[in-house]
Amino acid sequence: MKETALSTTKLLKATGISSWGENMDKGSSGSNDANSLSHEIITTLDISAVDITYDDNFVYAACEDLHVRVWSKDGWQLVAELGETDTPPLFVDVDDTQVFATCEKRVYVWNKETWGMTGWFELSYQALTSTLSGDYFYVGAREGRLVSIKKDTHETSSWQLHKSDITDIWSDDKIICTSTKKEEPKVWQKEQDTAPSELARLDGIGKGGVITGNPKSVLVGTSTGEIAVYNRADWSLASTLKSDISNSLSSMWANNFYLFAATTSGFLTVWDLKRGEEIGSIALNGQKINWVSADQDRMYIATSEGIIITRLSISGIPIDVSSDEPHVWTDSLLKTSPYDVLESALQLEKKGDERYQEGFFHKSVIDYESALQILIDNTHALLEVPDERQFLTDELNVRLSKALLKSKINEIQTLSEEIRQLTEELEVRKRTDRDIKGVEKLWTLAGRTVKESKVLAEAQAGEMLSYQLIHVVESFGVDFNEAMSKYAEFRKTIKQAISLTRKIDNEWHWMERKRTQLPKRKEFLEKAMEKLSAALEKAEPEGEVRQIISDAFEKYKRIYSQIDRIVSSYVGEQDSTFATREEATSALESMLAVIPKKIEGLEDIEKENEKNLEKQRIISALEQALDTAKLFKTNKLLKSIKAELEKVQPVEDVNE
Repeated sequence: MKETALSTTKLLKATGISSWGENMDKGSSGSNDANSLSHEIITTLDISAVDITYDDNFVYAACEDLHVRVWSKDGWQLVAELGETDTPPLFVDVDDTQVFATCEKRVYVWNKETWGMTGWFELSYQALTSTLSGDYFYVGAREGRLVSIKKDTHETSSWQLHKSDITDIWSDDKIICTSTKKEEPKVWQKEQDTAPSELARLDGIGKGGVITGNPKSVLVGTSTGEIAVYNRADWSLASTLKSDISNSLSSMWANNFYLFAATTSGFLTVWDLKRGEEIGSIALNGQKINWVSADQDRMYIATSEGIIITRLSISGIPIDVSSDEPHVWTDSLLKTSPYDVLESALQLEKKGDERYQEGFFHKSVIDYESALQILIDNTHALLEVPDERQFLTDELNVRLSKALLKSKINEIQTLSEEIRQLTEELEVRKRTDRDIKGVEKLWTLAGRTVKESKVLAEAQAGEMLSYQLIHVVESFGVDFNEAMSKYAEFRKTIKQAISLTRKIDNEWHWMERKRTQLPKRKEFLEKAMEKLSAALEKAEPEGEVRQIISDAFEKYKRIYSQIDRIVSSYVGEQDSTFATREEATSALESMLAVIPKKIEGLEDIEKENEKNLEKQRIISALEQALDTAKLFKTNKLLKSIKAELEKVQPVEDVNE
């Protein structure tokens, strides 16, 4: 029995299905009835706090009365009051030697040995949130700014990561996660001394939210109480946790095994992250929870009325978040009675059967796997009933095989529908609302799912459903390849359109930097619009290519119209100076009679500034005469004017 059950577990891993998988059916909700969540209040600290942190010896709280308070974890005695700060501290953090308090415009720093203030950092942007991660202190500020402060050198940098205010930050040694109220949360790769680079947009459930994470996942809590769990391997939405308590989430804390989610209405919900199930909730008499943090077997809860330090237990066993192993819940506890073991496994089998019939195949996989694990964990108690043990094991493995196959079939069908929609968008609309990263993730997921499905079908070749899975995979493969081909062709046309508009943009900006005369710019724009117009004729109506080219055409058409009006106005002014060619000729001849004397007179001017001023006046008059001669086509006078102009402004000067 043990070998059979273990081989099934290996198969689960090989095919990408686990109790914390990528495609849970419709999210998870509800607690395990066999487990009873309770809490015991250790002590209450009567102070209004907005944030809490701790180290080995002390608990630190950012308080609304301009102080940071420090309590000893041994006896909960108040040992220090740090402050006053200029505005109420928003967050408090500590390292081995220092305490940091983030306020609106400053980050204050105290020494942990003396509790004396060592100084503060001035912030250029108003702070809304902060976190300490390794050697850097990160501040989320208004206008979408992230401020980075290096602890040892106090070197400060800031980058605009969002268009709206950053309201929450979570970070570890590799990534920074940021959230705002108006945009989707984002994940950033930490970079050495440069701006963070964007890794992913967590857009699975909308905008805003509070953020926390662990080495495998990033979790985003929403205003409706839902919690989106994103897989850090490819940033896909792994699952959505839905509690019966649908209040706005104010704070979350997580490790590899547990998630503690606090609401503004005073509820604390505990989740089993391995199972993706709610363990239970506790109420704190309607007190608004500002912040929650966990330390060994204690929970620190900052509320509007005080700091509650409590111990959570499940079925009487305290939750210890410092443990390297998860809590073993009631349905997996070692049992001495074979009847208890068999009954527990049968209950999970029945639960899995119900979920299978409802179409929740992935959840049924979890139930059958848990039932098999109970049989493995309690082998010693089943020695008296070997036949029943073997029968139940075989039965569970058969059910598990079918559930695995159905789960994969469903997964392929869901992906097939998603890819079909993408193909239809490209065929009908000639465009897609998906970004490049989103499509690449879809290709990666589809490719991985095909491989996993083939492994599973081969391993379960004795099951009829395996042949259905093979057929579904083969059909999906055809649609998948067609979609990739269509998308590649689509991207090719997009790149061509972008290349055309970018080339025109580059040439246009070069002309602006070189301060090219407006008539030449006008001539360039005429040719550019001809190229864009020709490309528009070939572009599909309503397609993305047409939109790209049309936007560029309209932009340059608008600039062309402005330049045309300016140039026309300039020519009109010249026309209004002289009504006829004879009038212009007379004025030019008169000027040529006087200008040589003016040029010769430059040598008699002793003061250099006066000489330069007179010279510029002569040049200006000659340039106007040159334009007039060109306009009225007086070629003989044009040569004379050029000759006089070269006396005061040689050709090499003009070229320079």
